[in-house]
Amino acid sequence: MRQGLKNVLVGFVRLLINLFGQGWRRRVAIVLREAMSSNGFDEVIKDIETKRGTISFYCLDSLPLWRAETLLTKEPETIEWIDAIDDGEVLFDIGANVGVYTLYAAINKKIKVLAFEPLAANYFLINRNIERNNISDVASAYCIALNDQDLISNLHIQNTGFGSAISSFDDPVDYNGEQFSAKFLQGMIGMSLDSFIKKFDPPFPNHLKIDVDGIEDKIIKGAVKTLADPRLKSISIELDADRPEYTEAVVKDIEAGGLKLVDKRHAELFEDTIYAHIYNYQFKR
Repeated sequence: MRQGLKNVLVGFVRLLINLFGQGWRRRVAIVLREAMSSNGFDEVIKDIETKRGTISFYCLDSLPLWRAETLLTKEPETIEWIDAIDDGEVLFDIGANVGVYTLYAAINKKIKVLAFEPLAANYFLINRNIERNNISDVASAYCIALNDQDLISNLHIQNTGFGSAISSFDDPVDYNGEQFSAKFLQGMIGMSLDSFIKKFDPPFPNHLKIDVDGIEDKIIKGAVKTLADPRLKSISIELDADRPEYTEAVVKDIEAGGLKLVDKRHAELFEDTIYAHIYNYQFKR
């Protein structure tokens, strides 16, 4: 319905140009631009004040706006973990979504961040946010799904909207370990972290943040060499405490690389919700 109204409006405006000539060009151009730019999403610029600096978020629709507004409250343990990263160190943000923690880490330009976000809508927004905050010299986003092997497959997407989560690469499994039917299959390249580092020789990560909603085990299994490297100092990874066998295996694989579990936390706002069993597990060498 919205697209049909757009087409009618655009056609009408073009008719006015033909009927009344060049004198209408300027005002018609304004109307036409507004008609073509309307995409059904609310476009909001939200500035968030933090102790690291002001972060400007480019938001399309309500979910990215909510992510911006809850930057400092949704995962206070993640904020504290980022604040402990030393100047000059490198963070890999795996499952970066629209980039709220990438931006927080990089906004003062003292930490270098490589962000990995395969969902097309989120990849667009994270790049707009990097551009808007003028931090492309210290923050870069890659549309790659990290995995346990290198392959071409699909990103199984439950919700294609901006800011959405709970998509899964290659295997359609959610954060509860349950199979789901994808709304959309997005073509995607997957690589193991070890392979990515060996092939492209990026700045080596001193810290890993992992929030991928279901294939944490694969990412860790694809990072054996990275985990064992003493340059890697810490990891923050979101895991489901209600899947003890799965979560304990991931913890064991991480600790096999020489890091130790030091904390398991989530914000109080998640108590008595369906996410009450989801925690950020933090490891240090």
